[in-house]
Amino acid sequence: MQLKNGLLSKIVKSRYSAGAAVSLFLFLLMLPLSIKIDFMQNDDWVYYGMVESFMKLDFRLDPLSAPTFYTQGVLGTLFAWLFGLESLPVLTLFISVLCFFVLYVILLRHFDLGRFGSVLVSLLMFFNPLFIYSVWGFMTENYFLFFMLLSILFYLETVKTGGRKNTLLYVLFIFLALNIRQVALVLPLSALVYALFKREKSQILLNLGVLAGLGVYYVLLFPVTAEMMEKSLQFHHLKNTPYVYSLIYGSFILMTALLLPILIPVFKEKKKLKWALFLGLALAAYILLNRYFQPQKVSWGEFPYFENTLERKGFYPRGVLGTKYYFKYMFDLYRHWDSAAKIVLSAFVAYALLKFKKINGLWAVFTIIYMGVMTVTETYYDRYLVILIPVLIFLILGIDGFKLIHKILVIPFLGFLIFYNYQLSMDFILVNKYIWNKSEELVVAYDKEPRRVQGTNAWRLKYLNERRNYVFDFTYDSPEINKPYRDLYTTEEVKKIEFPGSLWVRPNIYLYQKID
Repeated sequence: MQLKNGLLSKIVKSRYSAGAAVSLFLFLLMLPLSIKIDFMQNDDWVYYGMVESFMKLDFRLDPLSAPTFYTQGVLGTLFAWLFGLESLPVLTLFISVLCFFVLYVILLRHFDLGRFGSVLVSLLMFFNPLFIYSVWGFMTENYFLFFMLLSILFYLETVKTGGRKNTLLYVLFIFLALNIRQVALVLPLSALVYALFKREKSQILLNLGVLAGLGVYYVLLFPVTAEMMEKSLQFHHLKNTPYVYSLIYGSFILMTALLLPILIPVFKEKKKLKWALFLGLALAAYILLNRYFQPQKVSWGEFPYFENTLERKGFYPRGVLGTKYYFKYMFDLYRHWDSAAKIVLSAFVAYALLKFKKINGLWAVFTIIYMGVMTVTETYYDRYLVILIPVLIFLILGIDGFKLIHKILVIPFLGFLIFYNYQLSMDFILVNKYIWNKSEELVVAYDKEPRRVQGTNAWRLKYLNERRNYVFDFTYDSPEINKPYRDLYTTEEVKKIEFPGSLWVRPNIYLYQKID
């Protein structure tokens, strides 16, 4: 079948070669680490289990699965048949690299950034630590983002040029995204609301039809699990104003910190009055935004504020018992990073108010609806922000563009993010790899059931021990810090987590055996 002069044919032409070349480089750069991942983490033990069942042609979802998962599960099954179940992290890396490429195509086609600018901004998404965390394993976030980006691409193509193929691909990819996470419905809902404001009949009918069709499919046909029913929307959260405000503002501080260089406004007005207005609005925004911010209402009271994946002491530190070690300059880094994010966010808010007419309504509506949904989720995790990374990029670029100063600032910021991700990724992989492999050794060497080993959180959930009668414990706590380990356990091993260039201070994992 010959490629016609449409989007698919253009992707293989030279205009897209820079994005393809960088994508290949990223895949080869990170492949050695991805191959070494032989552990399960966070929630992906459930997803591994479902792929294993799918390989046996049992397509029932695990009752503990909150995501809809099927699209990712089928992809994982096909990949596992060819390369083995243990190779699923390589598939995740491949999908993650494709996220970079699809964003590159969107920026090139719909934001006129040029190849160099599109590469830089796409790298800003790729090396976002929230995104990088989900590269290491088989979590759902990057799979969901991939199909959402494809949905966005072909929706923009539909709006720009029309065409039945673009429309069909938009519908197909949003359906596939829905079969990973339910929140995919935010895109057609946002497009519908925006089309209603613009009174665009064709887009109203299209998105109303998509939303209705997906809604009927999910309500009447999709095999909803017990976990999905238990994690229903918690509308009572809306009565807690400090919680809602702190969740939304804290999320924007975190996203500003991770997109810092492109958010710096370039205010070129020569009139002193307009400069005074801009600075006055920025100061007022800073005072008002921070006056009512109570991050402890949501989770932790310190930047980066939210729990689960990106915390002060690395990727998913609470997956292991105890108080984790820290890295050099950690406290200074987070204090200054937090302050810079709040200042830049306030300045950008002031700039956006002055340039109000340049705000793209679609991305503004998407952000509002998505954050609205997040406020009524049962538990809010920072990894839910991954889908907002490209959306906020689109919103920011629409207001201020991507000027020379942004390009200059992005390059060193990317260097910082790469080093930061290297520190967190190496530590995370080596810690989890050691504990998982050592747990397997203990089960064999001491002829114990897996549930008698208190390994990482994923190990404990996979091998559930409801009575909590463990024989072996892994923890960050030394016997000097944690008295019960000194009095009731023997220290079997102390493992130091080391890698070239490590900034971590006393990075030890302690293995204890309970005294009979």
